[in-house]
This record gives sequence, C-alpha cells and structure tokens, in this order.
Amino acid sequence: MHAYVLGEHGDSEFVPWSQAMLATKPVLQLCESNGKYKREDLDGITEEVRTAAYKIIDAKRATYYGIGMAMTRITRAIFGDENSVLTLSAKLRGEYGMRDVFIGVPCIVNRNGIRRVLELDLTEEEMEQFAASVQTLDECYKELNL
Repeated sequence: MHAYVLGEHGDSEFVPWSQAMLATKPVLQLCESNGKYKREDLDGITEEVRTAAYKIIDAKRATYYGIGMAMTRITRAIFGDENSVLTLSAKLRGEYGMRDVFIGVPCIVNRNGIRRVLELDLTEEEMEQFAASVQTLDECYKELNL
C-alpha cells in the first residue's frame, strides 16, 4: 500500500485516504467493495501513525533513530539524483492554496534537493484537515515571534 502523511509532524498530521492506493486500486474503493475493512479501520491506522512517536519515546526515550533513518533516505535520494517522491517539510508557494508555510507534503527530491512539491487532489474534508494543520503551525510560529 502507498499512502502519504500530510501536515505538521505532530497531532494535526493526517493521511489523505482518498489518495492511498493498494496495488492499482484506491484503498477507499477496496473498503467499499469488500466489506471486510471499513473507514473506521483506516482512521485507526491514522491514529497509530500520529501517535507512533509517543510510543517510540516511551520505549527508547527518543526518536533520533527514526530521524537518522529518514536522513539516510533523503541523503540517498539527493546523492543518487533519484527524483524520488518523499514527504518532506517544504515551503508552500501557492500549493494547496497556502503560502509561506513549511509543512509536510509529497515532494520530488533529487540532487538539487526539493525539485517540486506535488499537489495531491484532496477531498474537501482533507483540505480542511490540511488547513487546520497549517493553522497549528501558524500558531506555533506566532508564539516563537513574541
């Protein structure tokens, strides 16, 4: 399965399930057609992803191992000029209707760093979640600038 996590890296991050694919099928379509899995199952997965850092901190007292693995992957994409799609914190310049905010979005990464931010076709509900995540970041920025 391939899915992205968007937003600030924290409690307001979310999985845009409308964009998730399993092989060549949209995950939401599979949930509707097979009856075995439901949207609530996807919401549970989202919650596990969102709270994974807390579990890692409880077990290992830190998340730096995960950060190290992420940096290794990003470095490989840059040095290998891979044009890989990775979710990174990138400055938006109109994508998703947002400007001047650094937030987690899928990006094409090559030897120049972020080549391009990929704008997913989010549902109205997902756009609201994205806007809420941007608002969370804006509030944090304002606190830092006091």
